[in-house]
Amino acid sequence: MKHYLVIGKGEAFTSFVQALNGDSQPAFFGRNPGAYSSIAGETGEAIRRFLPVSFDESYRDQDSLLVYHSVYIFPDEWSEGRDFIALFRQLGTCRIFVMTHEHRHVTLYKCLGANHVIISKQGYTGYGWLAAQIRG
Repeated sequence: MKHYLVIGKGEAFTSFVQALNGDSQPAFFGRNPGAYSSIAGETGEAIRRFLPVSFDESYRDQDSLLVYHSVYIFPDEWSEGRDFIALFRQLGTCRIFVMTHEHRHVTLYKCLGANHVIISKQGYTGYGWLAAQIRG
Protein backbone atom coordinates (compact mmCIF):
# COMPACT_ATOMS: atom_id res chain seq x y z
CA MET A 1 0.00 0.00 0.00
CA LYS A 2 1.30 3.44 -0.87
CA HIS A 3 1.72 6.42 1.43
CA TYR A 4 -0.08 9.57 0.25
CA LEU A 5 0.03 13.18 1.32
CA VAL A 6 -2.48 15.73 0.04
CA ILE A 7 -1.74 19.39 0.83
CA GLY A 8 -3.91 22.34 0.01
CA LYS A 9 -6.17 25.24 0.70
CA GLY A 10 -9.09 26.75 -1.14
CA GLU A 11 -12.09 25.58 -3.12
CA ALA A 12 -10.51 22.58 -4.87
CA PHE A 13 -8.95 21.22 -1.67
CA THR A 14 -12.27 21.70 0.12
CA SER A 15 -13.91 19.57 -2.57
CA PHE A 16 -11.37 16.81 -1.96
CA VAL A 17 -11.93 16.95 1.83
CA GLN A 18 -15.70 16.76 1.33
CA ALA A 19 -15.27 13.71 -0.92
CA LEU A 20 -13.42 12.02 1.96
CA ASN A 21 -15.48 13.18 4.94
CA GLY A 22 -18.78 14.55 3.71
CA ASP A 23 -19.78 17.47 5.90
CA SER A 24 -17.32 16.66 8.67
CA GLN A 25 -14.28 18.94 8.48
CA PRO A 26 -11.30 19.44 10.80
CA ALA A 27 -11.51 22.42 13.18
CA PHE A 28 -8.52 24.18 11.61
CA PHE A 29 -9.92 23.77 8.12
CA GLY A 30 -10.29 26.82 5.90
CA ARG A 31 -8.08 29.26 7.77
CA ASN A 32 -4.75 27.63 7.04
CA PRO A 33 -3.39 25.15 4.54
CA GLY A 34 -4.20 21.61 5.58
CA ALA A 35 -2.91 18.16 4.82
CA TYR A 36 -4.43 14.71 4.60
CA SER A 37 -2.02 11.89 5.32
CA SER A 38 -2.56 8.21 4.55
CA ILE A 39 0.21 5.83 5.64
CA ALA A 40 -0.05 2.05 5.38
CA GLY A 41 0.32 0.35 8.74
CA GLU A 42 2.12 -2.92 9.33
CA THR A 43 -1.18 -4.80 9.58
CA GLY A 44 -2.36 -3.48 6.23
CA GLU A 45 -4.68 -0.91 7.78
CA ALA A 46 -3.95 2.67 6.78
CA ILE A 47 -3.35 5.39 9.33
CA ARG A 48 -5.30 8.39 8.05
CA ARG A 49 -5.43 11.85 9.53
CA PHE A 50 -5.94 15.53 8.80
CA LEU A 51 -3.48 18.05 10.13
CA PRO A 52 -2.67 21.72 9.70
CA VAL A 53 0.46 22.31 7.67
CA SER A 54 2.80 25.17 6.93
CA PHE A 55 5.75 25.37 4.60
CA ASP A 56 8.07 26.50 7.40
CA GLU A 57 7.19 23.53 9.62
CA SER A 58 7.47 21.14 6.67
CA TYR A 59 10.88 22.52 5.78
CA ARG A 60 12.14 22.14 9.36
CA ASP A 61 10.76 18.59 9.65
CA GLN A 62 11.74 17.17 6.25
CA ASP A 63 12.51 13.70 7.63
CA SER A 64 8.83 13.12 8.38
CA LEU A 65 8.01 13.71 4.70
CA LEU A 66 10.36 11.03 3.38
CA VAL A 67 7.79 8.25 3.89
CA TYR A 68 5.37 9.44 1.20
CA HIS A 69 5.25 7.87 -2.27
CA SER A 70 2.95 10.50 -3.78
CA VAL A 71 2.09 14.07 -2.84
CA TYR A 72 -0.89 15.96 -4.26
CA ILE A 73 -0.72 19.74 -3.96
CA PHE A 74 -3.79 21.95 -4.31
CA PRO A 75 -2.20 25.41 -4.34
CA ASP A 76 -4.49 28.32 -3.56
CA GLU A 77 -1.70 30.76 -4.34
CA TRP A 78 1.27 30.53 -6.70
CA SER A 79 3.79 30.99 -3.87
CA GLU A 80 2.35 28.10 -1.81
CA GLY A 81 2.52 25.75 -4.77
CA ARG A 82 6.02 26.88 -5.69
CA ASP A 83 7.41 26.37 -2.21
CA PHE A 84 5.90 22.92 -1.64
CA ILE A 85 6.91 21.67 -5.10
CA ALA A 86 10.48 22.85 -4.53
CA LEU A 87 10.59 21.14 -1.12
CA PHE A 88 9.32 17.78 -2.38
CA ARG A 89 11.53 17.96 -5.47
CA GLN A 90 14.53 18.55 -3.22
CA LEU A 91 13.59 15.50 -1.12
CA GLY A 92 13.33 13.40 -4.29
CA THR A 93 11.36 10.58 -2.67
CA CYS A 94 7.88 10.94 -4.17
CA ARG A 95 5.87 11.75 -7.27
CA ILE A 96 4.48 15.27 -7.23
CA PHE A 97 1.00 15.99 -8.56
CA VAL A 98 -0.33 19.54 -8.75
CA MET A 99 -4.07 20.12 -8.98
CA THR A 100 -4.86 23.58 -10.35
CA HIS A 101 -7.29 25.62 -12.41
CA GLU A 102 -4.61 28.17 -13.33
CA HIS A 103 -3.52 27.29 -16.88
CA ARG A 104 -0.88 30.00 -16.83
CA HIS A 105 1.08 28.25 -14.05
CA VAL A 106 1.31 24.78 -15.62
CA THR A 107 4.69 25.30 -17.28
CA LEU A 108 6.09 26.86 -14.12
CA TYR A 109 4.92 23.94 -11.95
CA LYS A 110 6.48 21.47 -14.40
CA CYS A 111 9.77 23.41 -14.48
CA LEU A 112 9.88 23.38 -10.69
CA GLY A 113 9.62 19.60 -10.70
CA ALA A 114 5.99 18.56 -10.65
CA ASN A 115 5.67 15.16 -12.30
CA HIS A 116 2.05 15.79 -13.28
CA VAL A 117 -0.13 18.91 -13.40
CA ILE A 118 -3.87 18.24 -13.50
CA ILE A 119 -5.93 21.18 -14.69
CA SER A 120 -9.59 21.60 -13.84
CA LYS A 121 -12.12 24.31 -14.53
CA GLN A 122 -12.77 26.96 -11.92
CA GLY A 123 -15.38 25.61 -9.50
CA TYR A 124 -14.76 21.92 -10.34
CA THR A 125 -15.77 19.77 -7.38
CA GLY A 126 -15.30 16.22 -8.68
CA TYR A 127 -12.32 15.06 -6.65
CA GLY A 128 -14.05 11.87 -5.50
CA TRP A 129 -11.76 9.91 -7.85
CA LEU A 130 -8.73 11.04 -5.85
CA ALA A 131 -10.39 10.23 -2.54
CA ALA A 132 -11.29 6.75 -3.84
CA GLN A 133 -7.73 6.16 -5.09
CA ILE A 134 -6.22 7.11 -1.76
CA ARG A 135 -8.71 5.05 0.25
CA GLY A 136 -7.63 2.09 -1.88
